[in-house]
Amino acid sequence: MTRMKHGGDAGFSRRRMLQRAAAAGVGLPLAAASAAATAPEHAVTAAESDAQPQVARAAFTVPTPVFSLAERNRRWAAVRANMAKPQWNLDAIITAGSDALGNNARYLTQIVIQKYSQSAPELFFPRDPARPVVAHISGARHVEEWTRRLRGGNWLSDGKLVLKAESGSEALAKLLAAEGYNRPGMRIGVAKLKGSRFDPEGLVSATWFERLKSALSGVVFLPIDQFPPQAGNDTGPIEDASMSKGPEEQDVIRKAVSLNEQGIAAAMAAARNGATRLADLWWACFETMYRGAGEDVIRCSLGLDGGGNMTLGEPTDHPVRAGQICNQEISSACQGYGSQINHAFFVGTRATPGYEYYHTAVELLAKVIDRAVAFIQPGKTTYGDFLANNEKTMKEFGERGSGLNTHGGGLGFLSRPRQSAEDYLVVMQPGHTFDFKPAVTLDRAKTKDVGEKNRPVQVGESILVTEKGAVRLGTRAIVPIATHG
Repeated sequence: MTRMKHGGDAGFSRRRMLQRAAAAGVGLPLAAASAAATAPEHAVTAAESDAQPQVARAAFTVPTPVFSLAERNRRWAAVRANMAKPQWNLDAIITAGSDALGNNARYLTQIVIQKYSQSAPELFFPRDPARPVVAHISGARHVEEWTRRLRGGNWLSDGKLVLKAESGSEALAKLLAAEGYNRPGMRIGVAKLKGSRFDPEGLVSATWFERLKSALSGVVFLPIDQFPPQAGNDTGPIEDASMSKGPEEQDVIRKAVSLNEQGIAAAMAAARNGATRLADLWWACFETMYRGAGEDVIRCSLGLDGGGNMTLGEPTDHPVRAGQICNQEISSACQGYGSQINHAFFVGTRATPGYEYYHTAVELLAKVIDRAVAFIQPGKTTYGDFLANNEKTMKEFGERGSGLNTHGGGLGFLSRPRQSAEDYLVVMQPGHTFDFKPAVTLDRAKTKDVGEKNRPVQVGESILVTEKGAVRLGTRAIVPIATHG
Protein backbone atom coordinates (compact mmCIF):
# COMPACT_ATOMS: atom_id res chain seq x y z
CA MET A 1 0.00 0.00 0.00
CA THR A 2 1.28 3.50 -0.73
CA ARG A 3 1.24 5.67 2.34
CA MET A 4 1.01 9.43 2.41
CA LYS A 5 2.94 11.59 4.87
CA HIS A 6 1.59 14.72 6.48
CA GLY A 7 4.49 16.21 8.40
CA GLY A 8 6.76 14.41 10.84
CA ASP A 9 5.65 10.89 11.63
CA ALA A 10 1.92 11.51 11.34
CA GLY A 11 1.49 9.18 8.38
CA PHE A 12 -1.91 7.95 7.27
CA SER A 13 -3.26 5.53 4.71
CA ARG A 14 -6.27 5.87 2.43
CA ARG A 15 -7.59 2.64 3.98
CA ARG A 16 -7.44 4.16 7.43
CA MET A 17 -9.07 7.39 6.34
CA LEU A 18 -12.01 5.48 4.87
CA GLN A 19 -12.34 3.33 7.97
CA ARG A 20 -12.53 6.37 10.17
CA ALA A 21 -15.01 8.07 7.86
CA ALA A 22 -17.21 4.96 7.97
CA ALA A 23 -16.99 4.75 11.74
CA ALA A 24 -17.90 8.43 12.07
CA GLY A 25 -20.95 8.10 9.81
CA VAL A 26 -21.71 8.14 6.11
CA GLY A 27 -22.63 11.83 6.19
CA LEU A 28 -19.25 12.93 7.56
CA PRO A 29 -17.76 15.48 5.14
CA LEU A 30 -14.62 14.32 3.37
CA ALA A 31 -12.63 17.16 4.87
CA ALA A 32 -13.58 16.03 8.36
CA ALA A 33 -12.69 12.46 7.49
CA SER A 34 -9.28 13.59 6.31
CA ALA A 35 -8.75 15.59 9.48
CA ALA A 36 -9.63 12.58 11.61
CA ALA A 37 -7.29 10.38 9.62
CA THR A 38 -4.36 12.80 9.95
CA ALA A 39 -4.60 13.24 13.71
CA PRO A 40 -1.07 12.99 15.20
CA GLU A 41 -0.41 9.40 16.26
CA HIS A 42 1.71 6.51 15.11
CA ALA A 43 1.40 5.31 11.50
CA VAL A 44 -0.58 2.12 10.95
CA THR A 45 0.97 -0.64 8.88
CA ALA A 46 -1.02 -2.52 6.22
CA ALA A 47 -1.16 -5.60 8.47
CA GLU A 48 -2.44 -3.56 11.40
CA SER A 49 -4.99 -1.85 9.18
CA ASP A 50 -6.28 -5.17 7.87
CA ALA A 51 -6.69 -6.34 11.44
CA GLN A 52 -8.98 -3.45 12.38
CA PRO A 53 -12.52 -4.51 13.43
CA GLN A 54 -15.12 -4.27 10.70
CA VAL A 55 -17.65 -1.46 11.00
CA ALA A 56 -21.23 -2.71 11.37
CA ARG A 57 -23.36 -1.78 8.39
CA ALA A 58 -27.05 -1.05 8.29
CA ALA A 59 -29.27 -3.64 6.63
CA PHE A 60 -29.35 -3.44 2.85
CA THR A 61 -31.99 -4.99 0.63
CA VAL A 62 -30.76 -6.88 -2.42
CA PRO A 63 -33.41 -6.52 -5.15
CA THR A 64 -34.63 -9.72 -6.78
CA PRO A 65 -37.64 -10.28 -9.08
CA VAL A 66 -40.74 -11.03 -7.01
CA PHE A 67 -43.68 -11.21 -9.39
CA SER A 68 -45.28 -14.63 -9.81
CA LEU A 69 -46.03 -16.60 -12.96
CA ALA A 70 -49.72 -15.86 -12.37
CA GLU A 71 -48.94 -12.12 -12.35
CA ARG A 72 -46.98 -12.49 -15.59
CA ASN A 73 -49.92 -14.25 -17.22
CA ARG A 74 -52.36 -11.61 -15.94
CA ARG A 75 -50.34 -8.83 -17.55
CA TRP A 76 -49.80 -10.66 -20.80
CA ALA A 77 -53.50 -11.50 -21.12
CA ALA A 78 -54.49 -7.86 -20.48
CA VAL A 79 -52.05 -6.51 -23.08
CA ARG A 80 -53.10 -9.13 -25.65
CA ALA A 81 -56.76 -8.30 -25.10
CA ASN A 82 -55.94 -4.68 -25.89
CA MET A 83 -53.94 -5.68 -28.97
CA ALA A 84 -57.03 -7.50 -30.29
CA LYS A 85 -59.28 -4.44 -30.04
CA PRO A 86 -60.43 -3.07 -33.43
CA GLN A 87 -58.61 0.23 -33.00
CA TRP A 88 -55.33 -1.66 -32.61
CA ASN A 89 -55.56 -5.11 -34.26
CA LEU A 90 -51.86 -5.69 -33.64
CA ASP A 91 -50.05 -8.89 -34.49
CA ALA A 92 -47.10 -8.07 -32.24
CA ILE A 93 -45.44 -5.35 -30.18
CA ILE A 94 -41.72 -4.56 -30.16
CA THR A 95 -39.56 -2.35 -27.94
CA ALA A 96 -36.39 -0.48 -28.93
CA GLY A 97 -33.00 -0.61 -27.27
CA SER A 98 -32.75 3.18 -27.53
CA ASP A 99 -35.55 3.52 -24.98
CA ALA A 100 -33.00 3.65 -22.16
CA LEU A 101 -35.49 3.27 -19.31
CA GLY A 102 -37.03 0.22 -20.97
CA ASN A 103 -40.13 0.21 -18.78
CA ASN A 104 -42.42 -1.30 -21.42
CA ALA A 105 -40.06 -4.27 -21.75
CA ARG A 106 -39.69 -4.45 -17.97
CA TYR A 107 -43.45 -4.58 -17.47
CA LEU A 108 -43.65 -7.62 -19.73
CA THR A 109 -40.46 -9.43 -18.62
CA GLN A 110 -39.23 -7.97 -15.28
CA ILE A 111 -35.90 -7.44 -17.04
CA VAL A 112 -34.08 -4.14 -16.64
CA ILE A 113 -30.62 -3.33 -17.99
CA GLN A 114 -28.72 -0.83 -15.86
CA LYS A 115 -27.94 2.50 -17.49
CA TYR A 116 -24.75 2.59 -19.55
CA SER A 117 -24.38 -1.20 -19.39
CA GLN A 118 -26.03 -2.17 -22.68
CA SER A 119 -29.04 -1.09 -24.68
CA ALA A 120 -32.47 -1.70 -23.17
CA PRO A 121 -34.24 -5.01 -23.92
CA GLU A 122 -35.51 -5.32 -27.50
CA LEU A 123 -38.67 -7.29 -27.00
CA PHE A 124 -40.84 -9.27 -29.39
CA PHE A 125 -44.29 -9.70 -27.83
CA PRO A 126 -46.72 -11.62 -30.07
CA ARG A 127 -50.45 -11.41 -29.76
CA ASP A 128 -50.68 -15.16 -30.30
CA PRO A 129 -50.19 -16.76 -26.83
CA ALA A 130 -48.92 -19.96 -28.45
CA ARG A 131 -45.78 -18.14 -29.62
CA PRO A 132 -42.91 -17.31 -27.25
CA VAL A 133 -42.12 -13.83 -26.02
CA VAL A 134 -38.47 -13.18 -26.95
CA ALA A 135 -36.20 -10.65 -25.24
CA HIS A 136 -32.97 -9.63 -26.94
CA ILE A 137 -30.76 -8.46 -24.08
CA SER A 138 -27.35 -7.98 -25.68
CA GLY A 139 -24.41 -9.75 -24.06
CA ALA A 140 -24.28 -13.33 -22.82
CA ARG A 141 -23.66 -12.10 -19.27
CA HIS A 142 -27.07 -10.46 -19.26
CA VAL A 143 -28.73 -13.66 -20.42
CA GLU A 144 -26.89 -15.70 -17.81
CA GLU A 145 -27.69 -13.33 -14.96
CA TRP A 146 -31.34 -12.81 -15.86
CA THR A 147 -31.82 -16.53 -16.40
CA ARG A 148 -30.60 -16.95 -12.82
CA ARG A 149 -32.82 -14.18 -11.46
CA LEU A 150 -36.00 -15.23 -13.23
CA ARG A 151 -35.68 -18.96 -12.66
CA GLY A 152 -37.02 -18.77 -9.10
CA GLY A 153 -40.09 -16.81 -10.19
CA ASN A 154 -40.92 -19.34 -12.90
CA TRP A 155 -41.22 -16.69 -15.61
CA LEU A 156 -38.91 -18.90 -17.70
CA SER A 157 -40.30 -22.23 -16.50
CA ASP A 158 -42.80 -22.87 -19.31
CA GLY A 159 -40.66 -21.73 -22.23
CA LYS A 160 -42.99 -18.84 -23.07
CA LEU A 161 -40.34 -16.25 -22.28
CA VAL A 162 -37.03 -16.71 -24.11
CA LEU A 163 -33.86 -14.68 -23.53
CA LYS A 164 -31.26 -14.24 -26.27
CA ALA A 165 -27.88 -12.52 -26.32
CA GLU A 166 -28.76 -10.43 -29.36
CA SER A 167 -29.28 -6.74 -30.10
CA GLY A 168 -29.87 -4.39 -32.98
CA SER A 169 -32.26 -4.03 -35.89
CA GLU A 170 -30.70 -6.85 -37.94
CA ALA A 171 -31.15 -9.41 -35.16
CA LEU A 172 -34.73 -8.29 -34.49
CA ALA A 173 -35.62 -8.37 -38.19
CA LYS A 174 -34.28 -11.93 -38.46
CA LEU A 175 -36.34 -12.95 -35.43
CA LEU A 176 -39.53 -11.43 -36.86
CA ALA A 177 -38.93 -13.15 -40.17
CA ALA A 178 -38.23 -16.50 -38.50
CA GLU A 179 -41.49 -16.19 -36.57
CA GLY A 180 -43.43 -15.40 -39.77
CA TYR A 181 -44.01 -11.71 -39.06
CA ASN A 182 -42.44 -10.44 -42.27
CA ARG A 183 -45.57 -10.91 -44.37
CA PRO A 184 -47.19 -7.88 -46.04
CA GLY A 185 -49.97 -6.37 -43.95
CA MET A 186 -48.65 -7.56 -40.59
CA ARG A 187 -49.32 -4.90 -37.96
CA ILE A 188 -46.56 -4.39 -35.41
CA GLY A 189 -46.82 -1.84 -32.61
CA VAL A 190 -43.66 0.02 -31.59
CA ALA A 191 -43.39 1.22 -28.00
CA LYS A 192 -42.12 4.77 -27.52
CA LEU A 193 -42.20 5.50 -31.25
CA LYS A 194 -44.03 8.75 -30.57
CA GLY A 195 -46.94 10.25 -28.70
CA SER A 196 -46.16 9.48 -25.06
CA ARG A 197 -46.67 12.03 -22.32
CA PHE A 198 -43.01 12.69 -21.51
CA ASP A 199 -41.55 11.83 -24.90
CA PRO A 200 -43.93 13.17 -27.57
CA GLU A 201 -41.30 12.77 -30.30
CA GLY A 202 -40.39 9.26 -29.23
CA LEU A 203 -37.27 7.46 -28.07
CA VAL A 204 -36.74 5.13 -31.02
CA SER A 205 -33.44 5.42 -32.87
CA ALA A 206 -34.07 6.68 -36.42
CA THR A 207 -31.30 4.48 -37.85
CA TRP A 208 -32.57 1.38 -36.04
CA PHE A 209 -36.13 1.98 -37.20
CA GLU A 210 -35.25 2.73 -40.82
CA ARG A 211 -33.17 -0.43 -41.08
CA LEU A 212 -35.95 -2.48 -39.53
CA LYS A 213 -38.49 -1.11 -41.98
CA SER A 214 -36.18 -1.75 -44.92
CA ALA A 215 -35.71 -5.38 -43.85
CA LEU A 216 -39.48 -5.86 -43.42
CA SER A 217 -40.84 -3.69 -46.20
CA GLY A 218 -44.37 -5.07 -46.20
CA VAL A 219 -44.95 -4.73 -42.45
CA VAL A 220 -47.02 -1.87 -41.04
CA PHE A 221 -45.34 -0.34 -37.96
CA LEU A 222 -47.57 1.67 -35.62
CA PRO A 223 -46.98 3.81 -32.51
CA ILE A 224 -48.78 2.41 -29.47
CA ASP A 225 -48.52 5.29 -27.00
CA GLN A 226 -51.65 7.41 -26.82
CA PHE A 227 -51.49 10.82 -25.24
CA PRO A 228 -54.22 11.96 -25.11
CA PRO A 229 -56.33 8.77 -24.95
CA GLN A 230 -58.04 8.05 -28.25
CA ALA A 231 -61.18 6.30 -27.05
CA GLY A 232 -62.37 6.33 -23.47
CA ASN A 233 -59.59 5.04 -21.25
CA ASP A 234 -57.47 3.76 -24.14
CA THR A 235 -53.97 5.04 -23.41
CA GLY A 236 -52.30 2.32 -25.48
CA PRO A 237 -52.15 -1.49 -25.24
CA ILE A 238 -49.44 -1.59 -22.55
CA GLU A 239 -50.18 1.59 -20.61
CA ASP A 240 -53.90 0.80 -20.48
CA ALA A 241 -53.13 -2.57 -18.90
CA SER A 242 -50.48 -1.15 -16.56
CA MET A 243 -52.81 1.51 -15.10
CA SER A 244 -54.82 -1.16 -13.26
CA LYS A 245 -52.38 -2.72 -10.80
CA GLY A 246 -52.82 -6.30 -9.63
CA PRO A 247 -52.48 -7.26 -5.94
CA GLU A 248 -48.77 -8.05 -6.32
CA GLU A 249 -48.07 -4.67 -7.91
CA GLN A 250 -50.08 -2.93 -5.20
CA ASP A 251 -47.94 -4.67 -2.60
CA VAL A 252 -44.63 -3.38 -4.00
CA ILE A 253 -46.08 0.14 -4.30
CA ARG A 254 -47.04 -0.04 -0.61
CA LYS A 255 -43.43 -0.94 0.17
CA ALA A 256 -42.17 1.99 -1.89
CA VAL A 257 -44.56 4.33 -0.09
CA SER A 258 -43.33 3.02 3.26
CA LEU A 259 -39.74 3.72 2.21
CA ASN A 260 -40.75 7.25 1.19
CA GLU A 261 -42.17 7.83 4.65
CA GLN A 262 -38.99 6.49 6.21
CA GLY A 263 -36.95 8.77 3.97
CA ILE A 264 -38.84 11.87 5.11
CA ALA A 265 -38.45 10.75 8.73
CA ALA A 266 -34.69 10.42 8.16
CA ALA A 267 -34.50 13.95 6.71
CA MET A 268 -36.37 15.28 9.75
CA ALA A 269 -34.02 13.41 12.07
CA ALA A 270 -31.03 14.95 10.28
CA ALA A 271 -32.49 18.42 10.80
CA ARG A 272 -33.15 17.59 14.45
CA ASN A 273 -29.57 16.40 14.89
CA GLY A 274 -28.01 19.63 13.70
CA ALA A 275 -27.63 19.30 9.92
CA THR A 276 -26.30 22.54 8.47
CA ARG A 277 -26.85 21.99 4.72
CA LEU A 278 -29.76 20.82 2.64
CA ALA A 279 -27.39 18.19 1.25
CA ASP A 280 -27.34 16.55 4.70
CA LEU A 281 -31.13 16.23 4.69
CA TRP A 282 -31.03 14.99 1.09
CA TRP A 283 -28.45 12.30 1.83
CA ALA A 284 -30.30 11.04 4.92
CA CYS A 285 -33.47 10.70 2.85
CA PHE A 286 -31.77 9.18 -0.20
CA GLU A 287 -29.70 6.65 1.74
CA THR A 288 -32.71 5.41 3.70
CA MET A 289 -34.75 4.84 0.54
CA TYR A 290 -31.88 3.27 -1.38
CA ARG A 291 -30.91 0.87 1.38
CA GLY A 292 -34.52 -0.22 1.80
CA ALA A 293 -34.98 -1.39 -1.80
CA GLY A 294 -31.51 -1.55 -3.32
CA GLU A 295 -32.75 0.22 -6.44
CA ASP A 296 -32.29 3.58 -8.10
CA VAL A 297 -34.32 6.22 -6.30
CA ILE A 298 -36.82 7.63 -8.80
CA ARG A 299 -37.04 11.07 -7.19
CA CYS A 300 -35.30 12.76 -4.26
CA SER A 301 -35.78 16.51 -4.28
CA LEU A 302 -35.97 18.78 -1.25
CA GLY A 303 -36.49 22.52 -0.96
CA LEU A 304 -36.28 24.98 1.93
CA ASP A 305 -38.90 27.75 1.97
CA GLY A 306 -39.79 26.87 -1.61
CA GLY A 307 -41.21 24.04 -3.67
CA GLY A 308 -39.82 20.53 -3.31
CA ASN A 309 -38.49 20.79 -6.87
CA MET A 310 -36.59 24.02 -6.32
CA THR A 311 -33.23 22.19 -6.08
CA LEU A 312 -33.91 20.05 -9.16
CA GLY A 313 -33.51 16.75 -7.33
CA GLU A 314 -29.90 17.38 -6.30
CA PRO A 315 -28.13 17.80 -2.95
CA THR A 316 -27.18 21.46 -2.48
CA ASP A 317 -25.34 23.69 0.00
CA HIS A 318 -28.44 25.70 0.92
CA PRO A 319 -28.09 26.39 4.67
CA VAL A 320 -30.54 24.80 7.13
CA ARG A 321 -31.89 27.31 9.65
CA ALA A 322 -34.56 27.38 12.32
CA GLY A 323 -37.92 28.60 11.03
CA GLN A 324 -37.61 27.06 7.56
CA ILE A 325 -40.25 24.89 5.90
CA CYS A 326 -38.85 21.83 4.11
CA ASN A 327 -40.95 20.60 1.18
CA GLN A 328 -40.08 17.44 -0.77
CA GLU A 329 -40.89 15.47 -3.87
CA ILE A 330 -39.59 11.97 -3.28
CA SER A 331 -40.26 8.55 -4.73
CA SER A 332 -38.29 5.42 -3.94
CA ALA A 333 -38.48 2.36 -6.18
CA CYS A 334 -39.46 -1.16 -5.26
CA GLN A 335 -39.22 -3.58 -8.22
CA GLY A 336 -39.10 -0.40 -10.29
CA TYR A 337 -42.45 0.81 -8.94
CA GLY A 338 -42.82 4.08 -7.11
CA SER A 339 -45.32 6.65 -5.95
CA GLN A 340 -44.51 10.11 -4.72
CA ILE A 341 -44.97 11.19 -1.12
CA ASN A 342 -44.60 14.70 0.29
CA HIS A 343 -44.87 15.94 3.86
CA ALA A 344 -43.66 19.46 4.57
CA PHE A 345 -42.00 19.75 7.97
CA PHE A 346 -40.93 22.72 10.05
CA VAL A 347 -37.34 23.19 11.23
CA GLY A 348 -37.56 24.31 14.84
CA THR A 349 -40.05 24.19 17.67
CA ARG A 350 -43.70 25.17 17.91
CA ALA A 351 -42.52 28.44 19.43
CA THR A 352 -40.23 29.27 16.49
CA PRO A 353 -41.55 32.19 14.39
CA GLY A 354 -43.30 30.88 11.29
CA TYR A 355 -44.65 27.72 12.85
CA GLU A 356 -48.24 28.97 13.13
CA TYR A 357 -48.32 29.74 9.41
CA TYR A 358 -46.96 26.29 8.59
CA HIS A 359 -49.38 24.61 11.04
CA THR A 360 -52.39 26.30 9.45
CA ALA A 361 -51.34 25.25 5.94
CA VAL A 362 -50.73 21.58 6.82
CA GLU A 363 -54.05 21.25 8.64
CA LEU A 364 -55.78 22.67 5.57
CA LEU A 365 -54.02 20.22 3.24
CA ALA A 366 -54.90 17.29 5.50
CA LYS A 367 -58.58 18.18 5.12
CA VAL A 368 -58.18 18.52 1.34
CA ILE A 369 -56.65 15.02 1.13
CA ASP A 370 -59.38 13.48 3.30
CA ARG A 371 -62.12 15.01 1.19
CA ALA A 372 -60.41 14.00 -2.06
CA VAL A 373 -60.16 10.35 -1.04
CA ALA A 374 -63.79 10.29 0.09
CA PHE A 375 -64.94 11.81 -3.23
CA ILE A 376 -63.72 8.95 -5.44
CA GLN A 377 -66.27 6.53 -6.89
CA PRO A 378 -64.54 3.86 -9.00
CA GLY A 379 -66.01 3.50 -12.46
CA LYS A 380 -67.72 6.88 -12.22
CA THR A 381 -65.20 9.53 -11.19
CA THR A 382 -62.99 10.88 -13.95
CA TYR A 383 -59.68 12.55 -13.23
CA GLY A 384 -61.27 15.77 -14.46
CA ASP A 385 -64.05 15.37 -11.88
CA PHE A 386 -61.38 14.77 -9.24
CA LEU A 387 -59.49 17.95 -10.12
CA ALA A 388 -62.68 20.04 -10.14
CA ASN A 389 -63.68 18.72 -6.73
CA ASN A 390 -60.28 19.58 -5.26
CA GLU A 391 -60.48 23.11 -6.62
CA LYS A 392 -63.96 23.40 -5.11
CA THR A 393 -62.67 22.24 -1.73
CA MET A 394 -59.89 24.84 -1.76
CA LYS A 395 -62.42 27.57 -2.54
CA GLU A 396 -64.61 26.44 0.34
CA PHE A 397 -61.65 27.00 2.64
CA GLY A 398 -61.02 30.38 1.06
CA GLU A 399 -57.72 29.33 -0.51
CA ARG A 400 -56.38 28.44 -3.91
CA GLY A 401 -54.17 25.44 -4.54
CA SER A 402 -51.17 25.69 -6.80
CA GLY A 403 -49.12 23.51 -9.11
CA LEU A 404 -49.49 20.01 -10.50
CA ASN A 405 -51.26 17.98 -7.83
CA THR A 406 -52.10 14.64 -9.49
CA HIS A 407 -50.01 12.19 -11.46
CA GLY A 408 -49.80 8.45 -11.87
CA GLY A 409 -47.79 6.03 -9.78
CA GLY A 410 -46.32 2.83 -11.09
CA LEU A 411 -43.40 1.40 -12.98
CA GLY A 412 -40.87 4.19 -13.44
CA PHE A 413 -42.32 6.79 -15.75
CA LEU A 414 -44.85 4.34 -17.13
CA SER A 415 -47.37 6.21 -15.04
CA ARG A 416 -50.78 7.26 -16.24
CA PRO A 417 -53.00 9.10 -15.84
CA ARG A 418 -51.67 12.56 -15.08
CA GLN A 419 -53.35 15.85 -14.28
CA SER A 420 -53.73 17.38 -17.72
CA ALA A 421 -56.41 18.36 -20.17
CA GLU A 422 -55.61 15.20 -22.14
CA ASP A 423 -56.36 12.82 -19.26
CA TYR A 424 -59.40 14.56 -17.78
CA LEU A 425 -61.81 11.99 -19.25
CA VAL A 426 -59.99 8.90 -18.00
CA VAL A 427 -62.25 7.12 -15.48
CA MET A 428 -60.81 5.87 -12.21
CA GLN A 429 -60.86 2.08 -12.05
CA PRO A 430 -60.05 -0.42 -9.28
CA GLY A 431 -56.31 -0.94 -9.25
CA HIS A 432 -55.43 2.58 -10.34
CA THR A 433 -52.73 4.16 -8.18
CA PHE A 434 -51.81 7.80 -8.36
CA ASP A 435 -50.10 10.53 -6.41
CA PHE A 436 -52.16 13.34 -4.96
CA LYS A 437 -49.92 16.15 -3.72
CA PRO A 438 -51.83 19.36 -3.08
CA ALA A 439 -49.83 22.49 -2.32
CA VAL A 440 -50.97 25.85 -1.01
CA THR A 441 -49.56 29.30 -0.44
CA LEU A 442 -52.00 30.76 2.05
CA ASP A 443 -53.78 34.03 1.29
CA ARG A 444 -51.63 36.66 3.00
CA ALA A 445 -54.66 38.81 3.75
CA LYS A 446 -55.98 36.00 5.99
CA THR A 447 -52.83 34.28 7.28
CA LYS A 448 -49.54 36.15 7.36
CA ASP A 449 -46.20 34.38 7.27
CA VAL A 450 -43.12 35.78 9.01
CA GLY A 451 -41.32 36.90 5.85
CA GLU A 452 -42.17 39.38 3.14
CA LYS A 453 -44.05 36.69 1.24
CA ASN A 454 -46.04 33.64 2.25
CA ARG A 455 -44.29 30.36 1.61
CA PRO A 456 -45.65 27.31 -0.24
CA VAL A 457 -46.50 24.20 1.78
CA GLN A 458 -47.10 20.77 0.23
CA VAL A 459 -48.35 17.44 1.52
CA GLY A 460 -48.69 14.46 -0.82
CA GLU A 461 -50.08 10.96 -0.60
CA SER A 462 -50.29 7.85 -2.75
CA ILE A 463 -53.88 6.78 -3.48
CA LEU A 464 -55.18 3.35 -4.45
CA VAL A 465 -58.60 3.04 -6.09
CA THR A 466 -60.46 -0.05 -4.84
CA GLU A 467 -63.77 -1.70 -5.67
CA LYS A 468 -65.44 0.28 -2.87
CA GLY A 469 -63.71 3.62 -3.09
CA ALA A 470 -60.16 4.75 -2.45
CA VAL A 471 -57.57 4.47 0.31
CA ARG A 472 -54.31 6.08 1.27
CA LEU A 473 -51.27 3.86 0.93
CA GLY A 474 -49.26 5.83 3.46
CA THR A 475 -49.61 5.03 7.15
CA ARG A 476 -48.26 8.21 8.79
CA ALA A 477 -50.59 10.73 10.37
CA ILE A 478 -50.96 13.80 8.17
CA VAL A 479 -50.31 16.41 10.83
CA PRO A 480 -47.98 19.40 11.30
CA ILE A 481 -44.48 18.33 12.39
CA ALA A 482 -41.85 20.48 14.08
CA THR A 483 -38.43 18.84 14.09
CA HIS A 484 -37.70 19.89 17.69
CA GLY A 485 -41.08 19.16 19.22
